[in-house]
Amino acid sequence: MNPKRLAFFLFLTAALVAGTLVYRRLHPRKLVMNPPVAIQDGKTIDFSSGKPVVKDSTRQKADIDAKVKEIDDAVKDVRFDQPAAAAR
Repeated sequence: MNPKRLAFFLFLTAALVAGTLVYRRLHPRKLVMNPPVAIQDGKTIDFSSGKPVVKDSTRQKADIDAKVKEIDDAVKDVRFDQPAAAAR
């Protein structure tokens, strides 16, 4: 590769990096803070729109209750033994 082309390419790359850093320094990102949402029993929080929305529908309650029952049925026979006492 021609040394002049290499020097030009390196200069152009350095200029682009410097330009990007200057732009980011002069135009910082604005942080968007969502307001805090209180957790409420029996309600769900939907973040799909980008903002927290508290939803309360009977269908969701039925789905949650069904899944909780399914989980409870799956773990009803699970037992954990007490660990053996440490020998001293």
